[in-house]
Amino acid sequence: MKYKEIQERVSACDITYNVLGQSDRSAMPLGDGELAVSAWVTEDGVLHCYLSRSDALSELDRTIKLGEIQLRFSPVQFTKEAYMQKLRLTKGQIQISGRDGMVKLWVARNTHCLCITGQFCKPVVVSAAYHTWRTAPYEPFGEFQFKHGIQESADVVQQVDGKTLFYHKNSQTFIEEIAKLQNVSDAQALIPNLLQDRIFGGVLDIEQSERTFSIRVLTHSAQQSVEAFCDALHTRLVHMEPLEESERNTQKAWEAYWDKSYIFVDGDPAAENDYLASLEPYMQEPTEYSCACTSQITKAYTLTKYMTACCSGGAMPILYSGMLFNLCPGLDEHYTTQNFGRVCTAQPAVQMKNVNPDERSWCREHLWQNVRHPYYAMLERGETEPLLTLFRYYSRFQEINRFRAMRYYHAEGQHNTEMTLSCGLQSPEIYGTNRVNVPDGYAENRWGGAVDISPGLELSGLMLDYYFFTGDQAFLTATLLPYYYDLLRYIETRFPSVENGKMQIGPLNCIETYRDTINPIPIIAGLHSTLQRVLSIRALPEQQRLYYLQYQKKLPPIPCNEDTLLPAESFQEERYNVEVPELYAIYPFRNYMQNKPNLELAKKTYSLRTKEYRIDQPFQIGLTPKAPSYSGWQSAGVVAALLGLEEDAAEILRRNCALQNPGTRFPGMWGPIYDAVPDTDHGANILNQLQKMVMQVEGRTIFICPAFPKKWNVAFKLFVDAETIMEVKCENGIFSDIRQIGLDGKVVDRYIVKNICE
Repeated sequence: MKYKEIQERVSACDITYNVLGQSDRSAMPLGDGELAVSAWVTEDGVLHCYLSRSDALSELDRTIKLGEIQLRFSPVQFTKEAYMQKLRLTKGQIQISGRDGMVKLWVARNTHCLCITGQFCKPVVVSAAYHTWRTAPYEPFGEFQFKHGIQESADVVQQVDGKTLFYHKNSQTFIEEIAKLQNVSDAQALIPNLLQDRIFGGVLDIEQSERTFSIRVLTHSAQQSVEAFCDALHTRLVHMEPLEESERNTQKAWEAYWDKSYIFVDGDPAAENDYLASLEPYMQEPTEYSCACTSQITKAYTLTKYMTACCSGGAMPILYSGMLFNLCPGLDEHYTTQNFGRVCTAQPAVQMKNVNPDERSWCREHLWQNVRHPYYAMLERGETEPLLTLFRYYSRFQEINRFRAMRYYHAEGQHNTEMTLSCGLQSPEIYGTNRVNVPDGYAENRWGGAVDISPGLELSGLMLDYYFFTGDQAFLTATLLPYYYDLLRYIETRFPSVENGKMQIGPLNCIETYRDTINPIPIIAGLHSTLQRVLSIRALPEQQRLYYLQYQKKLPPIPCNEDTLLPAESFQEERYNVEVPELYAIYPFRNYMQNKPNLELAKKTYSLRTKEYRIDQPFQIGLTPKAPSYSGWQSAGVVAALLGLEEDAAEILRRNCALQNPGTRFPGMWGPIYDAVPDTDHGANILNQLQKMVMQVEGRTIFICPAFPKKWNVAFKLFVDAETIMEVKCENGIFSDIRQIGLDGKVVDRYIVKNICE
């Protein structure tokens, strides 16, 4: 597909509002990877912008917003009669037309700076102000914090040389107290502390004439003194590129991003959002928007891909619960229809005690079960840097993980927990504060707090994906192999029992669904998958190869009977959550998929388990979050794609692409399903599922459209590896273009290409 056509297809997904909003539920997203901005205009004509960064970590390790910028215009420019707001995807820009002119907003690429310009045909006075809700010390939650007197400090706002300086400076941290609670205080030097002396905020600078204005909001976050923070902002502000150049460079960067990879679908019948009608009495925010794209799937994929890109280039992993675009109030927004009506619509924060734009559903930890989903879809789009950020995050914990392995279990290697704060430890709420007669390492939270080993195997699988994609030998030597060896050494030294020559791993949680199992399938399937892949590495040192070959011989088989995969070799029937662990052998570990043995066993498992556990339906907004479904973080759609179940995959994708949050206007705001709006995992699974429907790679073979309906049309450009791109166009089941190309645009022949659904 030609460059111009790509840009036109992306532009068709631009979103336009013609009706003023009432609250942040009308926000449009912007971002450069680190700085994310949510922008909306209210009925009084005021332009609002939330500012968020992934490294804005408070004293309590919450990722909180930098604050809000408010712009007022005199005379009022945006009225019921004169207002249009448009997100222009190929420019990475929001354009807002008013009575006498236009305002443009963008986040300058790689500078973490919000730029706003305006040009009018008549004199207009613009006032810009910074607003914060953190005006006093705050104790958001937690008996533990109260006991130790740990608070989040108030923000500081100052006028300096005609500019507005604002920042949050961490006055204390709770890491030392958490270390005491978890009996690792004697290893304090091994615990990373990203909170101590953390300062984050920015400076607002405005210039204006009678008919023009320009605003820069430059942001920064670091562990440094106030003086150093101010000096850094001043130096960067002095050396900022001119606004015209910034706008031009930002547009070029976004155009290049869209050209790098794409999927455009046509002919997919739109699914209805079945829950809009039942929730209309609760909805206060306008739902009006326009979009030229006629494909619901293309629109969903493109907008989600855009929002992910806005948040995936920061110093910290993508937040599963709302990304950096969580909105106010956001508290309990995943619960019931009644609560949805109360907290997910247009009520401003000032009307609700202790609720503000910093609030998110669930907890402040990074939860592997949730964090992982956006990263599984990135390599196929050629996005490698976010994965390195993810790996660096978990690599910070290796020393404290080794200490905990020995302290808690007298084991070697690394003890990884599924839920981690930025220091690598668990929050007091998850770990538990009443430790009387409770062994060290035992988490009071018996769901995610007790999930062990399988997250490390998934992380290893992602590292392997990255290595085979890039061929990065330095990464192999310095990161992948040391981590994987530590993980396997931890397993065999914590669980040294062998029965009939096979390992007995447990009792352990089988993810969050079964407790106290032996040889749970996510661990056994993960070991089979990762060991096979590690042993295929030609550069693997011989001593390690021999170790892994011996390890492989001790592995028990993947749990199953004649008819279906099983959750574990030994387990009790009682289920504690709605996820299906049997499917882990299919995704993410890919032990079973098309062109592999025992495909029918996997298909039968999928069919039986999805219906038995009632995940063969979309999420019902307003039901309890324990309601089973194939939406949110549930990966049934990805599994269906890997198994070549075209009809199931198509139906799940269609239905999930319709699950926009009814209380928000922007159509990429998924949920509420299990987590804060936008539900990051839901959007990530849309990306991942569609990519797996149109292309799967196994070894040196590329399968094109292995689960894509023949009655739909598709054009896509996806990466096979770091130097090979697949371009395909299919109309009415006929392929008019199938090309492998190199980074230089020349046709190559590096892989076998098969269409197994012909």
